Amino acid sequence: MITEYETQNTLNPAIWKNGIIDNKLRHALLKIATHFIEFLDIDAKIKDITLTGSNANYNWTPHSDIDLHVILNYSDIDENVNLVRNFMMAKKTIWNNNYPLKYRDMDIELYAQDDAEPHTSTGVYSVKYNKWIKEPTAEKIHVKDADIIAKSEPFAYMIDNINIHNANVLSKVNKIKEKIKKFRKCGLESGGEYSIENLAFKRLRNSGHLKRLNDLHKKAIMSNLEQGLTESHRKELVSIKNMLSKHIHTDQKMTAIDWKFLMKHMDTIVDPRGQWDHPGRCTIIPSNQITMKNVSYPVFGFDDTGYSKMMSPGHDYEFPGKMVFEIPMTSKIYENLIKEIEIWNQED
Repeated sequence: MITEYETQNTLNPAIWKNGIIDNKLRHALLKIATHFIEFLDIDAKIKDITLTGSNANYNWTPHSDIDLHVILNYSDIDENVNLVRNFMMAKKTIWNNNYPLKYRDMDIELYAQDDAEPHTSTGVYSVKYNKWIKEPTAEKIHVKDADIIAKSEPFAYMIDNINIHNANVLSKVNKIKEKIKKFRKCGLESGGEYSIENLAFKRLRNSGHLKRLNDLHKKAIMSNLEQGLTESHRKELVSIKNMLSKHIHTDQKMTAIDWKFLMKHMDTIVDPRGQWDHPGRCTIIPSNQITMKNVSYPVFGFDDTGYSKMMSPGHDYEFPGKMVFEIPMTSKIYENLIKEIEIWNQED
């Protein structure tokens, strides 16, 4: 099996003809790059469009990416270069996700590169000017498998032993990601793309460890965010339950501030047509006359006096108050809320 640290005798024949890029492919790549530049929606001079990476070198494989880089000066866009870099990375991700282009089963990856960024690749070809910027050599590179394994294995072990249920999992994942980033950057700066560090990085990528790390990172962030939302929502529901229970079953009626809180956190709309125009949504009817005709589900209603009633489809109801708050029984959250209000009454 050909690996990325073993050099071939020739450049990829699917792309190159006598050391020059295939003319039809070149024009196709220029067309893609033009659309990518329009997608970037920036006001900056494009200095070059280059092909780099394994497919501009002798360490290609049949599934190596075609790395197409649009070269520009980040500082022409904004003096905050880090901000521009993050913007370009976001644009790259959106583009590559929306337009997963391939050429002979090779992914075409687009990226807007700062011209101040050092070239770590030993092969860089100008697609725009149709010439080599850095022409690679077919010199055989000898790297021992054991050396690459020794460098990558500690990271593989750390990734394999991440506990997603650990309270500090996000911090652990971020630390590993930062270590790998610095590890590879150091290797590229000192030894280029054939450095042990870069080859160890590629081994982690090929083994699926980097994808697993990124997946764990997403899960950890989602868990963290959902936990905050769930806890916040739980506290809101407890407050709503207590407020409604007292309003309905005691003399402690809701104040104007309470009504505003309820409307905000129950996503309520005021509309005399209620469930007819807003099915499944909490509504306030500015009347004491309620009809359930053409409503296909039960609705719990209570008015400003505290009077409450579970209303059935097809019937008409009259409340003693001046307005009625409707909670449709269309979700488990609403159903459980009303059950807890009823249990509160029984226990009280």
